[in-house]
Amino acid sequence: MAQSWLVPVDGDAISLKPVQWIISHRDDWKSLPTIHLLNVQPSLPADISRFISAEQMRAFHREEGEKALAEAKRLLSEAGIEPRLHIAVGKSAETIVSFARELSCELILLGTRGHTGLGGTLLGSVASRVVAHADMPVLLIR
Repeated sequence: MAQSWLVPVDGDAISLKPVQWIISHRDDWKSLPTIHLLNVQPSLPADISRFISAEQMRAFHREEGEKALAEAKRLLSEAGIEPRLHIAVGKSAETIVSFARELSCELILLGTRGHTGLGGTLLGSVASRVVAHADMPVLLIR
């Protein structure tokens, strides 16, 4: 049975690093893992519901999530890897860890800038929180 890996993607170049790593190492595995791409949209303020409907909010999150996932999906598809796409709403780190558990993922792959400095900027706040709370391995790729 193939493993499942979760790759959170926010649409920027850093979040595509794990996708590029997977593609460059695809021949290293006897059986390629199932790749789950996840985009986490931030929650909209609660009082916005006075102005737009719940369906409009869902459509907005879906459209923004699809935009953020598009390049990662394209790169993987061109390499012959068909990812499963997911869009969620919530706090990034908590949602990433929750999704990985829900999907029974064996690994979370995160892109990071790899800067050093004061106050935990080595990983970035989302990566730091994912590493701290995940109960599965987290592979940081820079």
